[in-house]
Amino acid sequence: MEINNFIKIYDNVIPVEVVSDIIVWSNKTSFEDAEIVGNGEGVVDKKTRKTKSLVLDSNQKSLTNVHFARMLGNVFAEHVKKYFKDLEIPGQEGTIRAINDILILKYEEGGHYIWHTDHAGGKISRTLSCILFLNNDYEGGDLMFRDPNLKNERSINILPGRLIVWPSNFMYPHTVKPVTKGTRYSIVAWAD
Repeated sequence: MEINNFIKIYDNVIPVEVVSDIIVWSNKTSFEDAEIVGNGEGVVDKKTRKTKSLVLDSNQKSLTNVHFARMLGNVFAEHVKKYFKDLEIPGQEGTIRAINDILILKYEEGGHYIWHTDHAGGKISRTLSCILFLNNDYEGGDLMFRDPNLKNERSINILPGRLIVWPSNFMYPHTVKPVTKGTRYSIVAWAD
C-alpha cells in the first residue's frame, strides 16, 4: 500500500453550527503558548512551533470545556474505529485504548509548526494522530505531509468540519505552513 493510503479524510464530522460554537467559545477563553512534547517533557520553542493551545478535558471547571471534551472525544473515537474499518484491518480498533490530549489550536499571523512527526516517546504514547479543521477563512496555514524520502509533498484541502487521521510514526512527517492572514483554528488529538 502507498503511504498516502493511510492518511484518511472524513468530512462533516461535526455540524457547522458546532464548529461555530467552538470558535466563539474559544475566543472567550485563555490560550497558552503550545509546547513541543518529547520524551514526556514539554517546552515552548516558537522557532519550531508558534501557536496557542487550549486543553479540552473532562476534569476542567468549565462545563463548556467538559462538554466539548466529551463530545469531541466521542467523535475522534468513532472515526478511529472507522479508520481501521476503512483500511480493512479487522480487530485493530480494539488495540486503541484511549483518545488523549485533545487541544484546540489557534494559529495567528506568523503561526506555524515545522516538519515533525507526532510519536513523542517516553511517557507519551501516540498511535494515531487526528486533526479536525474548524475554519478556512485565513491565508497560509497549509497542512502538508511528505513521504519519508523527503521528495513528495501532499497538501490537505482545509474545510470546516474535516477530520484527518493518520499514523503518528516516523513515516508521516507533516507541517503547518505559516499563517499569512487571519487566524487558523483546529483541534488535535491522539489515539493510543
